[in-house]
Amino acid sequence: MKSQEQEKEYEQDEWKIALRSEILAAMTGTPDEKEHAYAEVGYYYKCYAPASLYKYYPDSELYWNSVKNDQMWYSAPCNFNDVFDCDVSIGTQKVFNESLKLCPDKRGIRPGSQMWKELRSTINRQLRALQTTFDELRRTTGVSCLSESDSSLLMWAHYADHHRGFCVEYDLLEINRILKFTAVPVIYSTQRTCFDFLNPQSIEEDAQKLLVQSLTSKSPEWSYEKEWRIIRDNGACGVSWNADKKGALLNMIQPSSIILGCAAQPELEREVTDYCSANRIDLYKMEKDLIQYRLNKNAVLEFNKEG
Repeated sequence: MKSQEQEKEYEQDEWKIALRSEILAAMTGTPDEKEHAYAEVGYYYKCYAPASLYKYYPDSELYWNSVKNDQMWYSAPCNFNDVFDCDVSIGTQKVFNESLKLCPDKRGIRPGSQMWKELRSTINRQLRALQTTFDELRRTTGVSCLSESDSSLLMWAHYADHHRGFCVEYDLLEINRILKFTAVPVIYSTQRTCFDFLNPQSIEEDAQKLLVQSLTSKSPEWSYEKEWRIIRDNGACGVSWNADKKGALLNMIQPSSIILGCAAQPELEREVTDYCSANRIDLYKMEKDLIQYRLNKNAVLEFNKEG
């Protein structure tokens, strides 16, 4: 029997799946479907989604300057450390078997016949072209990864330079309102995204949906990240796209707060403190708990709670 906490976690996964489905509908549906989907996205954002998302950074002048300038780096998935990122699996045999069912009058095609060979050749050619498209999108789509958590020991270790870096808080609704960026929750599943059907009438839309699904689907082994992603296509990145680095530096909203790692060096701490003081941004610093394996967030500067 599932515990109450397990049931709660399952429900949270369910709303994330529903939210991602509505975002896909908003991208590829009819005008009426898009209008309904946008309303649903707004509902999930306001009633279910976390108020803030967090971006972890190492102690790097390059990254710190981007934060100070209200910018954020979007990287192509081919740069990511997960080899499955945006890697759409193509079920060639299943696509071919489904195509055989589309013959007129349901007569079917005998295996090995001339028509069977021609159809198989056509399907293989189309799927190779589709694979080339997916591979190209892995190199030309900009993605920025954020998290629901600001206190993950693994995130601080892996993405914030062994706790020497910092973590930036952003307001989710403000990202959407000001920049029109739609953050999408990552769904953790043992099943990979697979292209295993072929509808010539909607192949472009189907490919776009599968691309977003693959970008927002990861193995449960990554679930500790509680990740959300903002996806920017070639058109959105435009002239900002750096072909050599395979990424783009795009506008971002001002942080709601900044959290220093527990091992942050004095020079970084001084720079971040000066910036937060000048811009009236809340500043915190993580400290190791004396008893448990956890981090405690202590206030250094707080402006939003004054008065």
